[in-house]
Amino acid sequence: MTPRARRAALAATCLLLAAVVLPLGWAWTLGTESARAAGVIVDERDKQVLTPRALAKTGTGVVTGNPQGDVTLVEYFDYQCPVCRRVHPDVRALAADDGNIRVIHKHWPIFGDASVAAAKLALAAHWQGPEVYDAVHHALMTLSGRLTEDGVREAAAEAGLDLDRADADLVGRADDVAARLQGVASEAAQMGLRGTPVFLVGSYFLPGGPDREALETLVEGVRKGEDRL
Repeated sequence: MTPRARRAALAATCLLLAAVVLPLGWAWTLGTESARAAGVIVDERDKQVLTPRALAKTGTGVVTGNPQGDVTLVEYFDYQCPVCRRVHPDVRALAADDGNIRVIHKHWPIFGDASVAAAKLALAAHWQGPEVYDAVHHALMTLSGRLTEDGVREAAAEAGLDLDRADADLVGRADDVAARLQGVASEAAQMGLRGTPVFLVGSYFLPGGPDREALETLVEGVRKGEDRL
């Protein structure tokens, strides 16, 4: 198969997955430019281009996995999103087993106050070190049912978060926290996102809940340079 044919096949697979795995109830309004597998995302209001590389450098996300990885996976998520929870084990396992993927978590709490509280505690965990953040992120992502602020705090503490330090950081760094969350929300608005999760793998754009095989296919495509038009 020629490189052009492989790109076309992978693009078709990506778009098919995007159509199939969307959670029921979400009304996605993705334009052709946003949905195609290998392209840039354009804000039609001010004509500024948000490329996947640019989104990875905005400073609104938390870098996990291998910070020097040769492939970047960006995930927009909410800790209360059932599809985010479902795909979390695959994302986590892929990053761990591959060892060369840089994962950037974009906290986009869209399911209410408890989601916001969870996102803020995760950011506080980030300031306590990567191991604490990873443990807290995993704990929050594996909670079941509707989140409560007390439940979120309990799970984070059990995962190793120093709550007193976290509370102090969230007060002292309130402007930073607000800027990060608002920045992610702004990115999502510019891309026309309507729900979580959304993945960017290299230059591939994939809304919905891909399984590990789908993510591995996109990672392989990036490494082959097939995520470029």
